[in-house]
Amino acid sequence: MKKRIFTGAAFVAAIAFFAAGAEAQNNAIPNFSFIESGWLLQGGINYRPIPGKVAPIAADPAYPQTGEGNQRGVMERMSDAENANLKPWAKELMRKYNRDVLDGHRAFSSQSRCWPGGTPGQLLFPAEPVFFVQTPKLVLMMWQRQQEVRRIRMNVPHSRNPKPSWFGESVGRYENGELVVDTIGFLDRKEFDFLDNWRTPHTKDLHVVERFKLIDDGKGLEATVTVDDPGTFNQPWSGTVRWQKVDRGPIGESICAENNDVFEKFFGLQEYPMPQAKTPDF
Repeated sequence: MKKRIFTGAAFVAAIAFFAAGAEAQNNAIPNFSFIESGWLLQGGINYRPIPGKVAPIAADPAYPQTGEGNQRGVMERMSDAENANLKPWAKELMRKYNRDVLDGHRAFSSQSRCWPGGTPGQLLFPAEPVFFVQTPKLVLMMWQRQQEVRRIRMNVPHSRNPKPSWFGESVGRYENGELVVDTIGFLDRKEFDFLDNWRTPHTKDLHVVERFKLIDDGKGLEATVTVDDPGTFNQPWSGTVRWQKVDRGPIGESICAENNDVFEKFFGLQEYPMPQAKTPDF
């Protein structure tokens, strides 16, 4: 009898042990935070499509990109404004930006004109790294470019009525060694707030889910991004973004709005406006 009781207790203890191990694995916290190192975008400034999933918006097939960025004589990015996943209003807006390019205007990019990149568009900024700060209650993503900061509140639900913002309201949790981030609460600024570098707009009902994980033995970082906005797209779409760990020292100061008229002055290219403060706000 005692042997049976012991065996039963051992079985229960074993179940508890493996359950605790599974829970620990589910809640494992990946380390994205380094003082002397940041994460630099790799593999271009577009989302990578995922086999079997609806693909992100890409280049206009009539103006395919080449290694030099030249699209049949057009040195700017032409978006696939006729993509079947786009709602009519989004197609028309993207057609407008394409016509602007053909009329000699520079292709608009939010971050190149010092507007915030938003979620998930800010993920696609190249050349300068993004840094992470991880605390139990808050994860910060801090881009060296323009010192843009995105705040992710951990292990809490969304607010009942989130205040609309460029980056939206992000809440996160750790799951299976990944940082899972759910974001809602966006501004309805269709003119300058885009999801990518193809000038794909969105509505205030945008819902973004991102899963960040370490790859390449911790030398790389990958995010799987799923975008759902029934006001803009017929179906949700997904893509991935990758970064490489780079040792360039701590985050540096990078001011976007300096020398911002160089293309207009020296190359005669038409530019879109930059955000300007009419009154001091400090």
